Amino acid sequence: MAGPDAVDVLLRPAPDERARPGRAFLGDDELLLAPARHGPVIRSLAGATSGLLGGLPEALGLYDPHAISRTEAVHDPDTLRIRYGDLVGLAPFARPTGFSLHLRVDGRREDVRLAFRSGDERAEAVSLARALRERARDAGGDPGVFDPGGRTRVLPLDG
Repeated sequence: MAGPDAVDVLLRPAPDERARPGRAFLGDDELLLAPARHGPVIRSLAGATSGLLGGLPEALGLYDPHAISRTEAVHDPDTLRIRYGDLVGLAPFARPTGFSLHLRVDGRREDVRLAFRSGDERAEAVSLARALRERARDAGGDPGVFDPGGRTRVLPLDG
């Protein structure tokens, strides 16, 4: 199967929650959305240090804001698990401040929101959406692409 096995994302499981850095892991039967192991205090300190030093700690590999392994994600109670068959909609889109992917999941009232912060965030959003659509179809679902509204432009998944 084409697509990434893990992608660095900013997670926002509900609209009233703050976005937190983490990773999306593609498993055999489900998508794991795990927040980074760093708490808000460490993230704030690391962000301030990184700002003062021009991003040097991250460039040298001393700090990773998205730090969490697949094993940690599997055992973390804060990990959101989404079965591929429960995906009913995907919205990969561009917005004025970057690229995002919203997921509609059967049984959830609100969309799960993912944002990307990298050098090639458009490609990450599209490749993750394609991989999720493919795995959802393999699981017997058929998630459609939807427009989340607002000042957005939906990205095509075909082609």
